Formats: sequence, structure tokens, C-alpha cells
Amino acid sequence: MYDTIVIGNDFSSLIAALVTARSGKRTVLISEGHIPDFYAESGYVFDIDPFPWTGSDPGGLLRRLLSEIDTDLVDRLKIHPLDSPLQVIFPEHRIDLYNRIELLSDELKREFAIDSEKTINFYESIIQKSKVITSLIEETPHIRPETFREYLGYIFHVPVFLWNRTGLSNNLKCIGNNSLLKKTFDAEILLLSNLCVDGTTPLSSAYILSLLLNGFHYYSGGKHHLIEELKNKFTELGGTIFGECSILRLNIKEEIKADIIVDEEAFVINSKNVIISTKWEQFKHVILKDKRFLKFANKYINVESLYFPFTIHMGLCDKGLHEQMAEYVMIISDEKESLANGNLVFLETSLREDTGRAPSGKRAMSATILLDESPLSLSDEDLKEISKNILIKIEGFLPFFRESFEFMNIDSSIDISRKYQEVINQKYTTRKNSILGISPLSNKTPVENVFLTGGMLFAGLGFDGEVISGLNAANMAMGDN
Repeated sequence: MYDTIVIGNDFSSLIAALVTARSGKRTVLISEGHIPDFYAESGYVFDIDPFPWTGSDPGGLLRRLLSEIDTDLVDRLKIHPLDSPLQVIFPEHRIDLYNRIELLSDELKREFAIDSEKTINFYESIIQKSKVITSLIEETPHIRPETFREYLGYIFHVPVFLWNRTGLSNNLKCIGNNSLLKKTFDAEILLLSNLCVDGTTPLSSAYILSLLLNGFHYYSGGKHHLIEELKNKFTELGGTIFGECSILRLNIKEEIKADIIVDEEAFVINSKNVIISTKWEQFKHVILKDKRFLKFANKYINVESLYFPFTIHMGLCDKGLHEQMAEYVMIISDEKESLANGNLVFLETSLREDTGRAPSGKRAMSATILLDESPLSLSDEDLKEISKNILIKIEGFLPFFRESFEFMNIDSSIDISRKYQEVINQKYTTRKNSILGISPLSNKTPVENVFLTGGMLFAGLGFDGEVISGLNAANMAMGDN
């Protein structure tokens, strides 16, 4: 008998389980299937999620949570700030997006002849508008009003939200007259947010654009070391993990009952509450077909997966890479075309001499694009052709790319991109745009002992939203509404 069952393979499920166990609740984390936390081959180690994990700066959400869990955890993980957080490559331009406004203004002035004062004013305005979102998160962590009091508070703040959103749109128009700079902002928002919004720019875009100024951080040896540390901490707190298992049935009544199979042995797990990730493979079958969740299902169908990540993995000789190349690079082939389906290629490269991820003198590189069809629905031949096009676009940026090649297994990359759709956040869109553009769905459901987690819930906040989703689900399951 447990207080809470958590079902999911994603990061938000791990956070939800850890926070619940840390509060003294008997908690079990069920992770179906065989989904490792990293991919390793031929001496190279690759992060399964290649996108930046924000909130790792000293005042960031993830960093604060890690420090609360274990004061020495951040030091053990060896999290390093990156000098140049993000680089954007166009056919005729290269832009270094620094995390210092002065350096950013100098860069934009050099590349686009934009007045430095205008750039400084723009980013200072972005910081102020992002604080509106930060205050909302701290004062109302559910974001979506859940109680009558919260509804009243939200209505009271609507004029402030509208005024700041209008200001954000004006700021973007003022400095974004240059088509390349506008494309840069669009790419940055697409990369860091998991919610794609048509029409008026939501206020959450200010929060997303401000993340760059907090800086991006690198996890020595790979992000899986953080996941391993959190899982170890969870078990130290008395939590139980069932990995590589199958859930045969989830019976949701006053008491939750899960029938699972682990190593061909059957178990029945009972619990008072259950937290379910929206990325769980059986989520739609178990939740959406239950009449008690009809109200939630009607909201859920308004959220759609718009883009799906597809990644290929490579090992390269360090000498073939440009010395000024950043660890995070966005290659944009055509400023006039959509950023999906290969026009935007995101490169994540290991730090030089990080022998935890690559042999000495070598570097691990992941190249990711966003497809409008899931890798699960595309054939091997389709994905191999897509992979070939990715390599051609990288070669246009790195002239000695082919000569520096040391390792690539396209078949494994295809298999991983399919398998990990349940773990990595897709890019979502919703039929109903909001002022804030943060939360398409709530952690709460119509059934009082069933709660949800997953990056979809706070998609407008990107990776930070995944962390918040796990925190909220845990708090609600513990009775803190």
C-alpha cells in the first residue's frame, strides 16, 4: 500500500515522485518499457534530450530545487555555465547570443547595424515583462486558477497581463524589423518553448526570451548523471522504482489499484492517489475513455502535437570543428521558410575534453530537427533521407565536417527518436490562445485522487514548465490545493 503512485518515464514524473517522497509519503514510480536515460556507443555518450535544460543558473528554478534536495548535488554534478549560450547561423551571417546585454547589443550592432541603446532597452523591457510571469509562478504556482479566490486574483491581474503583452508585441516589432533578427527570435522561442501560438505573441514569450540572459549550463558527462542522482535520492527517501515493467491495468476508484508485471512476475500495487504523465503511452486509453474524465477530455482535444523532435547522433574529431563554435548552435537555412522539417537544425556538442562523453580529442554531437509528422509514423527510408538532408545542411556550416567524421549509426538514431517520443517534449499548439500562453491544461482532473504531470501542462514555459508540472502534481496529491 502506497500513498501515491506516479506513472511516467519523463523528467516531470521523476520530480513529482521525488517531491512526494521527500514529504514523507510512501511513493512508487512506475516506468514502463526499457527506456535508458542516455545513449552510448563506440565511446560516445549522448543526452536523450538534446535541448537546453533551463533553470540551472544560481537563481533558477531547477538549481534551487536541486539545492533543497541535496546541498552538495550541484557541485557533484559539475554544472558549467557556457560562455556563449547560443549561436545562430544563417547562410551569410553568424550571431552569438550572449547572456550579457552589453555583449548582445554589440553583436546585433555589428551584424545588423541596430543601435545599441535600442537593443539594451529591448532586453531590459523583456526582463521586466518576464518578471510578471515569474511573480505569477511564485504567487500562483498552478498558473491556471483552481479556486474562486484564484479566479478573482486572475481577473484582477488581467489588465496588467494585457498591457504587458501589448508592450511585448510593440517591442518585438520595434527591434524585429530586420527579417533575420525576427527569424532569430522565432527560432529562440521555438527552441525553448513547447507551445506554438499563432497570432498575437503571448506574454510567456518574454519569459522564454529572458532565459538566454540567465545563461545556459552544461552537464559534464551528460544529463543522465542528474537523473541518476535524483533516482538515488528518491530511493534513499524510501521511494520504490519499478522500471522496465508493464502495466496491465489501472483501476481508478476510491483506492487506486495497478496490476503490473516486472521480470515476468505479477504485482498488485494499491495507493490512495495516482499521478499520471500525459506522455504515458496508455494515457489516452486509460484516461480519455473513462466517462468521469469527460470534462478534461474536452479540454485535452484542444491541444495538439504540432512538431516532433528527430535527432541523429555523431562522433567527430575536434580538429574538424570551428574553434569559435558554441556548444548550442541553431542553423537556419532559409530565413523565409518555416523553421520546421529541417530548415532549423539544432546542434548540441559536448565540451572539449569532456571524456565522460567522448574520447580525448573527439566530441559527441546531436543534430535535431522538428518534423510535422511523428517519427513513429514515418518509414525507415523516409527518416534516412531526412538524416541525409540534415548532414548536407551541417556540412554547409562546417566545411570539414565529413573529414572529421568518426562515428554515426543512423539505424540506432532512428530507433531512439521513435522510442523517446514518450520522454522528450514535443511542440504543442492549442485552438484557444490565451493572454499568457503558458498552460493549456491543469494538473487537476475531475477525479479527486487522480493528478496529471508532464511538459504539456505548462508548455509555454519550456523545460521550466516540466519542472513546475512535477512540483504542482506532487503538492496536489499531498492535499495542497
